[in-house]
Amino acid sequence: MIANKILIVDDEGPIVRLLAMSLRSDGYEVVTAGNGQEALTVFEKEDPDIVVTDIKMPVMDGLELLRRIKEMDGEKEVIIVTGHGDIDSTILALQYGASDFINKPVRDEALAIALERAKTKIHIRKQLEDYTKNLEEKVAQATQEIQRKANFQRLLIHSSHDAIVAFDKDWKIVVYNPEAARIFNAPARDVRNKMTIDDLYDPELAALFKTEAKQEQCSLEMRWREMVLTPHQGKEYLVRYAVNVLYEKGKFVGIVNFFQDLTEMKRLEKDLLQSERLAAVGQTVSGLA
Repeated sequence: MIANKILIVDDEGPIVRLLAMSLRSDGYEVVTAGNGQEALTVFEKEDPDIVVTDIKMPVMDGLELLRRIKEMDGEKEVIIVTGHGDIDSTILALQYGASDFINKPVRDEALAIALERAKTKIHIRKQLEDYTKNLEEKVAQATQEIQRKANFQRLLIHSSHDAIVAFDKDWKIVVYNPEAARIFNAPARDVRNKMTIDDLYDPELAALFKTEAKQEQCSLEMRWREMVLTPHQGKEYLVRYAVNVLYEKGKFVGIVNFFQDLTEMKRLEKDLLQSERLAAVGQTVSGLA
């Protein structure tokens, strides 16, 4: 059972013994003190869950004890035992953070109800702490997973042999990998989040992709096509390209362009074809000799 240890504070020994005996019979662990000063020592040593204290005591009264306990641990539940008509002390105890009040002479039923209310507060607070901790752990795990996926995607884009250029809904460049920097002959620091599609592409190519963005709305399949790409002040590249249009809840949010440089492959194919032709000529000449 949580909140099972109770500190009883009163300068009247018979009352303390009677309350302690009653609470122990109910299954509570009970520690006692005869005044506020002694109670602080017991509180620090025993760390009770609930404190039940009289107000009027020598050395240190219950109000000062309440104030000191709340300074040490603001979440401890303190039940004040007060006399009839002691309104001023009751108001002050409320200001100090008392959790409940019972009148003298203390009746077992009243004390039991006050203790149950205090235990309920402790239980709810513990549940809230556990829920908050669990939520924080889940948020931390989700954040780590999102970061892991983002890092993985960033690594894939960065290491891709395809040139990848992505634009947001305003056609600003938000993704621009090293292969794109090579083909378009412009470093990422000058392009990403600075240039738009009209800055990077020539007018004809920019218009082509803007048009395709509208036409691809209902298409889920990327189609690869070939074209000759001539970046600003750059050499010509024979490329395969594809367009992936991004929509969220039916609204256009961006577009991704993929370019595969076919220049070297076409050159190798041409060299291979030339070699095959030369070999064929050589075989023909050998046959005539």
